[in-house]
Amino acid sequence: MKFYLRGRLHAIICDDRQHPISHTTVRLYVQEKEGSSLISAPAKEAFQMLEEKQVKAKQKRLLAETTTDAVGNYTFEIDGDKQKYKGEALEFDLYYPDVPDYGQEDREKPKNFTPFQVTLDVLQPRWRETNDGLFAQWNHRASRKWWCTILKRLDIWVICGTLRDCKSQQPQAGIEVIAMDDDVISDDTLASAITDAQGRFCIYYRSKDFKKTFLSPFINVETPVFPLGNGPDIYFKFALGGSVFYEEDSSEARKPGRENVDNCLCVRLCIEGSKGEPISSFFHIGESRRYHAILNINPADGRTANKMETGWNELAFYGTLALLGTLEKTLNGQPMEYMFQYTELANPGDPIPSNESAWTDVLKTDIGDGTIIGLTPKFVSIPNYPFFYYDPDIYAINAKAGQIDVNFNGNWIIVPQAAQSLTGRLLNLISNKLAVGAVNMASLVPGNSTTTVVAPLQKNRYFSLRMKKRQAGNISSEVLAGTSRPIAVFNTLYQNVPQGGSWAPGAVSTELGVASLDLKELESEGGCSKITDAISVAYTAANPNLGDVSLTFSGPGATNNFEPIVFPSPGEEAHGTAKYIGNFGDLKNCAYEIRLSVGLRLTNGEQTHHHIWDRVLFCR
Repeated sequence: MKFYLRGRLHAIICDDRQHPISHTTVRLYVQEKEGSSLISAPAKEAFQMLEEKQVKAKQKRLLAETTTDAVGNYTFEIDGDKQKYKGEALEFDLYYPDVPDYGQEDREKPKNFTPFQVTLDVLQPRWRETNDGLFAQWNHRASRKWWCTILKRLDIWVICGTLRDCKSQQPQAGIEVIAMDDDVISDDTLASAITDAQGRFCIYYRSKDFKKTFLSPFINVETPVFPLGNGPDIYFKFALGGSVFYEEDSSEARKPGRENVDNCLCVRLCIEGSKGEPISSFFHIGESRRYHAILNINPADGRTANKMETGWNELAFYGTLALLGTLEKTLNGQPMEYMFQYTELANPGDPIPSNESAWTDVLKTDIGDGTIIGLTPKFVSIPNYPFFYYDPDIYAINAKAGQIDVNFNGNWIIVPQAAQSLTGRLLNLISNKLAVGAVNMASLVPGNSTTTVVAPLQKNRYFSLRMKKRQAGNISSEVLAGTSRPIAVFNTLYQNVPQGGSWAPGAVSTELGVASLDLKELESEGGCSKITDAISVAYTAANPNLGDVSLTFSGPGATNNFEPIVFPSPGEEAHGTAKYIGNFGDLKNCAYEIRLSVGLRLTNGEQTHHHIWDRVLFCR
């Protein structure tokens, strides 16, 4: 009989936020008979730290070993007959022959490190019988006390917390929180992390990060040596786009709860602008979907990522993009102005340049008409009617009729001081102005690669966007206020794409992809010929962000049974010939349609690009 035990392991550090126990060796042992009373005992009584000698003593009782995945999932398979296991109680252990990746930058073993093992709990699985064997589920949440004990043995130090606006208590997303160790000789930068959409962060580091001296890395020790502290003294800096805009006074590191901290520290932080002003920054792309400019961009390919709605992920950008954030009228008590810049990178993984010459200003002509950034509420009465209607003053970039035009200072956008509220929409960027192009597909033959017409395949382009702000007209006050990861952008038009096949030849020149098909039987016999015994569909679909490609057959007796679509360039192009493998004899003497549907994995931040298509009609 086979036994399958599955589950997920996670730990708690601060505020019930779950941290996966990932990439860790887990072991199952048959419980010793005399220890059966531990089955119903609390986990804290079952928890044990085992050294090498104790681990070896348990070896004869070992049933199975596996490794958790990136989110802490595990699966054990036990051959009950072979291993003489009948479903009795189990000891569940974590084994540490080395230092796993729990979020820290390096996996170097601490000095004098020896392998060890931890018994998490003793359990009696509730086995349920299935056709494939006996299954049970066991999830475990390690308490803060025991998890921090394990991390300390591994020399892993962590600071977890939340970052909010001091006044509004709104979470501050996309801000880099930098942990500092206040030292007599020189302050050490421990590590940093970027806050998520809820303002949460976890910073991982090692003891060598705060035991630096002027002789490091040869001699590391926390200073001052006397009295000897066992942990760092913590204060924080805060950055956007790599530029620090605010930092705590180092004296915070000498306050209770921040001095000589242990390896697990929980903090609740808040920040505010100078003189209590909220921070003006660029955070998101898209009004409806709000892709965070860092957290929702995959650094490997520049496409969207990490959204709960799976269909919103793995998309490149196109068209006009709403750039969103927070916007205030003043900076350091003075009227404020802001601007956007962009830089193009050859690859999404290339470092974002820090030299100013690599960045290009977004011009007024690169911004969509009627970008509303501010409002002043106004209620207007109607004569002889006992009610009012809402007719606000609307402040907009490139104002439309009825709106108030926002002024520019060169390429700087002057925040309208008369606006009573600001929308958080910073500007509508016409990405076609950054990345635009066209390729002529007039000579494409359906079934062939687009590279027979234009070589090579079309590719995405990659741009990092950033916002700068300053006191109006004051060059010396300029600071960065948000920088995006390189985002994938595709706006190339495929022009003169053949459509309608031999049945109704035509062309389309307005799509961001290729969808073209024909029937081989019509190619040879003529577009109005009847098809008598077989159907062969020649198709071509292309876009560097190619989605699903499918054929649909409509008419009396028709089924959607074709040979599989072939993707010679996965994710970029599909082309070839697919024969109809349904029963041709079931088709009536009638008219039929075969349609090619092509998905484009593109978004403007509001919605996903529609499918493009081509079709051919014929008679049986």
